[in-house]
Amino acid sequence: MNKKYTTLSKKELELLESLIKQYGNVVDFALISKELNTSSKQIIKNLVSSLIKKGWLVRIKKGTFFISDISGRGLIDLNQLTIAQLLIKDSYISFEAALQYYGLFDQYLSKIYSISNTRKSKKEFKDWKYVFCKTKKGLYGGFKEFNMDGYLIKIASKEKAIIDFLIYRRTIHGMDLVLEKLKEHKNDFDFKLMISLASNSSIVVKRSLGFLFDLVGIDSSELHKQIEKRRDYSLLCNKKEIFNAKWRIYIDKYFEKYVK
Repeated sequence: MNKKYTTLSKKELELLESLIKQYGNVVDFALISKELNTSSKQIIKNLVSSLIKKGWLVRIKKGTFFISDISGRGLIDLNQLTIAQLLIKDSYISFEAALQYYGLFDQYLSKIYSISNTRKSKKEFKDWKYVFCKTKKGLYGGFKEFNMDGYLIKIASKEKAIIDFLIYRRTIHGMDLVLEKLKEHKNDFDFKLMISLASNSSIVVKRSLGFLFDLVGIDSSELHKQIEKRRDYSLLCNKKEIFNAKWRIYIDKYFEKYVK
């Protein structure tokens, strides 16, 4: 990298050192403004632009930056889950990434799915894709907080990650993955908690979970009590191919191979 784009002025060096000391490696315009003791947007913009060009600041999102260290100038030494939390504060990580955090998913991920309490969004950052699903009313919760890179990161519990699949991603791939995890990790899940989470969700979630429980030999009686008087029907995925009378749910032919 050309020297003129890497050398810090005394003012820039003192600013970065002070920011790291007080706030850590992630800062925003407000903190930079406070540290510079100026309200001039142009001064701040010019300084930030200079530091980005030199590789000392890396933009995470509009107005939020990561301060690089000397050995990794231009790079971000943050976990992808931390980045997801920083992109949208009112969100929690779920689906495959949450299961992977608990050791229940071992495939490589290039996309992190989160549940947002504010908005639906898709973002890209450093070859990673971040997808935020807008939550439905009353369904934001069921996560735990973990300290990561010096930040509190919200991650869905194992059980809530499964329920989120049933709420937001009832595709053949999504349901097949849920089926696989329920089958392979029976001893890792708290099924009473999972049923409780499903009980606070829609009828299709209860029916879907009950049907999948039956396929892997998990007691579904509590869920069935909640739906047995209903005369309507639901769809597990998006096709009306095979009707399961017990749960009054249509399933894709793909799942016929699992039914004895």
